[in-house]
Amino acid sequence: MRLSPASVSPGRAWLILALAACLGVSACSPGPVGDADGELVIGTLLPLTGDNSEPGIAARKAIDAKVVEIAAATEFDEIQVRLVHADVRTDGKLLTAAVEELIANNVDVVIGPPTLSQNDAVGQQLAATGTVIHLPLAESSSGQARMMADAVLADGHTALALVAGSATASEAATTFTERLSENGGTLLTSVEVGATEEGRFDPEVAAVAAADSTAIVLLGLEDPQRFIDALTEAGLGPGSRTVYVVGNTHSVQPTPGVRLVESAGSLADQVVDRLVIASLASATAGTDDPSTVAAQLSSVVAGDTICASFANCLKELRENRSVAFSATAANAFTADGQPTQVPYRLLAFTPDGQVNEELTRIITSS
Repeated sequence: MRLSPASVSPGRAWLILALAACLGVSACSPGPVGDADGELVIGTLLPLTGDNSEPGIAARKAIDAKVVEIAAATEFDEIQVRLVHADVRTDGKLLTAAVEELIANNVDVVIGPPTLSQNDAVGQQLAATGTVIHLPLAESSSGQARMMADAVLADGHTALALVAGSATASEAATTFTERLSENGGTLLTSVEVGATEEGRFDPEVAAVAAADSTAIVLLGLEDPQRFIDALTEAGLGPGSRTVYVVGNTHSVQPTPGVRLVESAGSLADQVVDRLVIASLASATAGTDDPSTVAAQLSSVVAGDTICASFANCLKELRENRSVAFSATAANAFTADGQPTQVPYRLLAFTPDGQVNEELTRIITSS
């Protein structure tokens, strides 16, 4: 096992960790050659500074520990795993710069960022670079919209208003409407919200006010608390209508009438899941070439032999068995690494801002 020195630029929260870890199967025979260079470079986009850095730092520590475990489970050093951590916050320009830094480090895989609105922007930026595998931490807007249609109907709401971030508004509205219609509900209005420096959402709030809904679903907004404040100012806040918030919930004030949807698995669990999946896909492919690894992502969670750790899965792979890695923070993934069947907590709150355990429940996307 070899550790490279940390690479830190002034003013940047970066850590590069290189570990010798052959991920080939059997005798580590070389795999197909494409962009393969013998080093699987995995970049993460995590909140490492600022008010919301605690879960990001915990996730970084967890993935650093897991990559050491991966190195210990291997016996050869033909392929190395190198981690590159980038700090992300809500500023769009900072996010773009962080992705550019990962690209400059020749990443094969990018894990993150944690939020839906950031995830869409990162996906578009990576798509323009060519073959880089993107393993998002936030589920697609369509999966979340479908889940939320089921959740609000289960809560007894049949007349809904949807407010979605501009990056996902069209897809979310279509999915949400279809799911409601299938089960007896109605989407009265769908509103698209972009970022506004002034924090005013007068036209959007007016559109919501014109629809006589009993609940409002906020999906993928960059700052949902600002929109909740605008609703409250107009007399439409949590005191009069239930407000469901999906994505970017960290800044939302815990208030009765507000229901937050957060992943049941910790951020650390989510990140580690994707590290193991990417590493196992590379082991199955016998290469670090991203296009070849990408083709194996779905296979390592859908095989015949269930395994719960990288070491056990690698052992089964070496014995020519197909494996199904038992992830902690998602129950399934699509062929391109998109999480599906993700468990979430639908949180409710007491008047003093504490979690109302009686009303809180687990909901799962499908």
